[in-house]
Amino acid sequence: MWLSPEDYPLLLGSADLGVCLHTSSSGLDLPMKVVDMFGCGLPVCAVSYSCINELVKAEKNGLLFSSSSELADELLMLFRGFPNECSALDSLKNSTVEMGSRRWSTEWDEHAKPLISQVISRC
Repeated sequence: MWLSPEDYPLLLGSADLGVCLHTSSSGLDLPMKVVDMFGCGLPVCAVSYSCINELVKAEKNGLLFSSSSELADELLMLFRGFPNECSALDSLKNSTVEMGSRRWSTEWDEHAKPLISQVISRC
């Protein structure tokens, strides 16, 4: 099945949760599909590896798993009460949307700018 670029955000927007099975041979790359999912307000369950926590903040915008049984447990927990009431999933969705509303400039001011200013002041 081929999906047009215009349909991709529509598909993601109709989902309740993203699942990312990406693993990294180098341990340094991040799956852009997770960024896409976050951009559509989807929390993500992702395979845990060395740097994935740079994107997926456990219990804030998603959950991490190391085995199929862990993923199954997470899915059962998140979809308990579906479709009427899924409090754990709803909480992750709300947090994902809130985290996604942060702007680049805010992140710069809070994280990069103080670090760079500190390095410059030592010169």
